[in-house]
Amino acid sequence: MTENESMESLKGAYIEHLTLKNMRPLTVRQNDLALRVFLGWITGKGIKDRGQVDQELFEEYKAWLSGYTSRNGVLLRVGTVRERIFTPQRWFAWLKKKGVLAYDPIAGVKAPRYKKQLPRGVMRQDEIRKLMAQPDLRSVIGYRDRTIMEVLYSTGARAAELTGLRVPDINLQKKMMYIRNGKGGKDRFVPLSTPCCRFLDRYLEVIRPELAAGMRPSGNNWLKKSESGKDLLFLSIYGGPMGTVWLGAMMKNYIRKAGITKVLSPVHSFRHSVATHLLEGGMDIRYVQVLLGHSNINSTQVYTHVERHTLQTLLKKYHPRELAREKLQVFVDEEKKAYVNA
Repeated sequence: MTENESMESLKGAYIEHLTLKNMRPLTVRQNDLALRVFLGWITGKGIKDRGQVDQELFEEYKAWLSGYTSRNGVLLRVGTVRERIFTPQRWFAWLKKKGVLAYDPIAGVKAPRYKKQLPRGVMRQDEIRKLMAQPDLRSVIGYRDRTIMEVLYSTGARAAELTGLRVPDINLQKKMMYIRNGKGGKDRFVPLSTPCCRFLDRYLEVIRPELAAGMRPSGNNWLKKSESGKDLLFLSIYGGPMGTVWLGAMMKNYIRKAGITKVLSPVHSFRHSVATHLLEGGMDIRYVQVLLGHSNINSTQVYTHVERHTLQTLLKKYHPRELAREKLQVFVDEEKKAYVNA
């Protein structure tokens, strides 16, 4: 076994470790990709032994990531660069913990900092209502899609969390939903609004059984595909599981029909919107943090900037002193300043 193969085997052991920790498959694939990029880069540098990896080399890797451009000439997002740095660092920390490395040579490398940007695509409440009015409630698919919107707006669930929901995760009596294996492998309970419960009740009783039966056969494998849905909450027209890509395409189509032209993330905009609307309504930020499943309150704090902007706009529109449009009183100091400048 060569040294390079040894590093590959260590990578495989680490990926297996992440899988056994019950991390989401998407998270495991992202870690595997980040490590393949790192190993590919050091192989190109002629590095074959893990002992040759040091802080100077990793700083060079960080600079390469920061300057890497796609075929279209677009730089990697800072968030992507940070994750491509954190993943090898977590791997080396694990190797040190397992005794494979005597010390961690890349622990001291800092990832590039980035300014927390305001969430893109926060929908107004009237836009949410317009969007929810698009599905045809007289059809099975339309009722399912409206129920999905109600769940997204009620809970702020991520796309992968929604498609992974199972029927036992819904408790309509307590108006609660259990999200399993969310971001970071964490579980959480989230409340359901009354309208959301009403839609879920009829969906579970009438709509889902029709979807589970496989409304549209898919060639010779339609029965096999319909049985693949098992106890998943939201099913495709074939009775199988719904993918996140398909969910995004479906939501994008409804957004277009609603005439909403602002830049939106088809599914994630519900998450941004519910957080913003709850803060505007006066909910404590710590409760919003729990609802969204944020490990750090700083992730939730970004929505307060949106709220502040909204409050400033509303103040100018509704505050009595703003509406009075009284002539401003000129103070003595201002009169002197104006005289001197003249």
